[in-house]
Amino acid sequence: MFMQAHFAPTSDLALKLKDHRDPVIHKAAISLLPVLARYSPQDFTKLNVSGETLMARSCNYLIGLSKASERDRATAFLALGQIAQSCSAEFKPFLEAVTRAIKDVLVQRAKFRASASGLAPDADETAQAILQTIAMLATAMGPTLTRHMRDILDLMFTTGLSQGLCDSLAVLEREVSQLVPAIRDRLLDVISIILVSVPFRPAQPGLDSLEHRMGAMSLHYASQASSAHGPSDRASISVNGTGSSGSAIGEGSESTSLVVAAAKSIAVTTDVLVLALRTLSSFDFSEENLSEFVRNDILYYLGHENATVRKEAIHAVSKIVLSDPLYQTMAGAGVEVASEVVQRLVAAAVTDQDAEVRLMAVKMLELSSSSSSTNNFDFHMGKAQNIQALFLLMNDEVFEVRLTVLAVIGRLASMNPAHV
Repeated sequence: MFMQAHFAPTSDLALKLKDHRDPVIHKAAISLLPVLARYSPQDFTKLNVSGETLMARSCNYLIGLSKASERDRATAFLALGQIAQSCSAEFKPFLEAVTRAIKDVLVQRAKFRASASGLAPDADETAQAILQTIAMLATAMGPTLTRHMRDILDLMFTTGLSQGLCDSLAVLEREVSQLVPAIRDRLLDVISIILVSVPFRPAQPGLDSLEHRMGAMSLHYASQASSAHGPSDRASISVNGTGSSGSAIGEGSESTSLVVAAAKSIAVTTDVLVLALRTLSSFDFSEENLSEFVRNDILYYLGHENATVRKEAIHAVSKIVLSDPLYQTMAGAGVEVASEVVQRLVAAAVTDQDAEVRLMAVKMLELSSSSSSTNNFDFHMGKAQNIQALFLLMNDEVFEVRLTVLAVIGRLASMNPAHV
């Protein structure tokens, strides 16, 4: 092919121009390095340039650049992640240095965020680039990344809840299964703090101490703020220079974790509420008992003033209840929660002023009353008061709502024919 004969000259040119004074040329030369790695991984790892392989020279340069000016960090980290994806086996010698650079930048970012000086203008771009890089490293290295993530996982949450963070954590769950319990535990705490101002799970000193002695990441955090729906006083972040998952965070005399303190610093806006509820529905938390969380906290948001928040709340509670066998039985601990969720969904379908919210609620009822035995909520929906409320929707102004509720009522005929 054409580029095969020009690979070496092109590589030399990229290395020569990587320090060019013009920022456009400088950035283009850096971005060319992962392109070369992707085009020919074998040549990229074996081509000798001034006594070093092209890969070694490129990675060492990019690692150094990631520690330099804020302007180049995002490009450098993304380039390193792309090279790792193309040359995963040969990238292992550089993994320690790359993860150390990521940790140092996240620690520095958390310190600046907590200080009066604030963050540099490019800091958010760098944070998102780091999250993308971690996802690429997870894809390339798999379980090999586990021990390196023990110092980085908590620091990832200091970037704030974002779609980039959720995407990166989803990749980590898929590629590094050892991190799944820690990721889900931290996500639940962040979501709970955003929605109700307290962590999902209080401290359990005996279990925390045991996990610490075993070298496992603690699944519990110490925070005993009073419960309230909506934002509370947010804790200030104080990051230990080590940046480890055991970093000291201070708020008066009360010791809180890095993740909890970072979550408390998040400004709760409508967009953040929507993302928190969407995250709750997109990750699998079936190993946790979310009954009280759903009943006391998530259902509250079905009455939020913003229609998008109400839609995401409907989707979140439906996903939780439908995916957990605890709520599928006709007797037991989950019956009351499932019944209350169904009643609230029916009420939202009938009374909400927004047509999209009503449609979402009805679709969730249709999904929950499917013929599948694992998702059968007809036992709750077949109650007389629920059927009467559903008949009101036959006069809804939106045709799709009327069509969907007709399918639901038709299925309920076998459960309670007298009222249908």
